[in-house]
Amino acid sequence: MIKIATLGPAGTFSDVAAQRYAQSFNEVVEVVYFSHLQRVLMATGQGCDFALVPIENVSEGFVPVVLDHLVNADLHIVSEFNLDIAFDCIGQVDKKTDIQRLFVQFVARGQCRDFISSLGDIELVATESNVESLQRAEAEPGAAAIIPSHIAANKRSSWSQSGVHDYAHNQTRFLVLSDNPNRMGGGTKTSLLVINEADRPGLLEQVLHCFSTRKLNLTSIVSRPTGEGFGKYHFFMDVEGSLSDIAMRGALKSVSQIARLKVLGNYNSL
Repeated sequence: MIKIATLGPAGTFSDVAAQRYAQSFNEVVEVVYFSHLQRVLMATGQGCDFALVPIENVSEGFVPVVLDHLVNADLHIVSEFNLDIAFDCIGQVDKKTDIQRLFVQFVARGQCRDFISSLGDIELVATESNVESLQRAEAEPGAAAIIPSHIAANKRSSWSQSGVHDYAHNQTRFLVLSDNPNRMGGGTKTSLLVINEADRPGLLEQVLHCFSTRKLNLTSIVSRPTGEGFGKYHFFMDVEGSLSDIAMRGALKSVSQIARLKVLGNYNSL
């Protein structure tokens, strides 16, 4: 049996993503839910074969806890895919202006800022999951919750408003991680971590030059603080190309001569 760790409880966007990934196997798959991303990331090698985690949202950018964990963890990216993200607001009220308290998961809050602002000066209560938001709002008159549209579609409420997310084409990118390097079967996208141990001036420019001279396209560059002082950063990069390409191998060899390089994965998008 294949076990996939993801952020729970059942019904979350992470769960939807995990169920979608489970369909790629021709054997029985169990989705195992954890309450925090850190626990999801640590589940591989401890009873779970894969960890499925959100890495990037079109409006909120990258998920810091995932990036930071990848610096030292022995994990490999084996696949990725994008999931459409839509939110509704439902409540135990007759109309929108009757909302006194809004329950919203901390990530959802960042993706629904315009709608939340339109509610005026009401009490906002941050929750750990969208399911928690729903449960707490259902138990309290005058309360409302922002929840995934696929959950709202199956709920009856006194009032609701659909599509409360800020961007019409809202999506989240998910990564599938494994502690088994043999599951990294190759693909058209390569993710890298450049670790700036020497804190040398102009390092990023030199690294970029290694790729640009070989006509390799970088689709993203993200800096994360090392925690060792201001101005010290690691760099996460996504590059179009396979590890089997001559140009890619040449670029990685050049980068490894000026900085510590970690290949996080070479994979395809589902």
